[in-house]
Amino acid sequence: MKYPHGVPLWRTNEELLPGNIPSRVVLSSVSTRWNDVLLEQHRLPSSELADLTYKRHVVAINIGHSSTWEFKKEGQFRRFFKARGAISFFPSHQPFSGRLKVERGVFANVLFLALDPVFVRRVAEGLELDSDRIELIEKRRSTDPTLHHIAMALRAGVQSGAVDRMYGEALSTALTVHLLREYGAAVLGPKRGYGGLPRAKLVRAVEYIQDHLDTDLTVSRIAQAVYISPYHFTKLFKQSTGQSPHQYVVEARVRKAKELLTKGKFTISEAAYHVGFVDQSHLTRHFKRVFGLPPKRLLSLRRPQIVV
Repeated sequence: MKYPHGVPLWRTNEELLPGNIPSRVVLSSVSTRWNDVLLEQHRLPSSELADLTYKRHVVAINIGHSSTWEFKKEGQFRRFFKARGAISFFPSHQPFSGRLKVERGVFANVLFLALDPVFVRRVAEGLELDSDRIELIEKRRSTDPTLHHIAMALRAGVQSGAVDRMYGEALSTALTVHLLREYGAAVLGPKRGYGGLPRAKLVRAVEYIQDHLDTDLTVSRIAQAVYISPYHFTKLFKQSTGQSPHQYVVEARVRKAKELLTKGKFTISEAAYHVGFVDQSHLTRHFKRVFGLPPKRLLSLRRPQIVV
């Protein structure tokens, strides 16, 4: 499948780089409902990028064979040998120059994650940081296990079709918090002790979820309903329920679908739509995980037996 380039490069004079880089996008989240992060997997030939910027915060991870890159620092190019798992982070609107060198006919395999700066600012404010004083720093690392784990989870989501907004939002938030901690000049304060959501807010959150299962639920909307920042809501909700908001919503949708199916008024596809799943296969995958059997099997077991 051919995908468009969704992470454009810009010249320092604010002109869009025509034609972008000569790479091929082999996987993209562009068709998902993820608003805060864009994932793209590129196959890159040898290329040179001079005085360019991204308008999003961009993480690049080498997920293929080792390759050699050169990046310009203080007027001189420095060589970096990038093994599998190596990380490069490019903050938005910060110029960079680089060269990739691979053999003719060989391609570097790179996974790009592009975060919306407005989303990053919202997460920072939820962490009670002064977002105007946060400075994310361009960095290159030979490895970053946490970042790599989040990136692979996002990639697996695109590959498997787990593209609901809460899945992307939860991982985008985790990615942003990690970048603020590890790639930012701002230092996060000590963690505060919480005992979970107050009972009234927990009840309100659960009621809101149950009332909106058929909508495009997000952590931000649920948190807004109980007047807590999305970041703190996620932490407190998990302490109260033992599940992340995303896990809780998925299981609530599965249980509601089971209720609809056992009444015999909906097909599996219709039930999936009524509880907010992307499609029937999305429901079936989670239904089997929660109940240990697919919905078709459940329905066949519940059909009355004909007595001869």
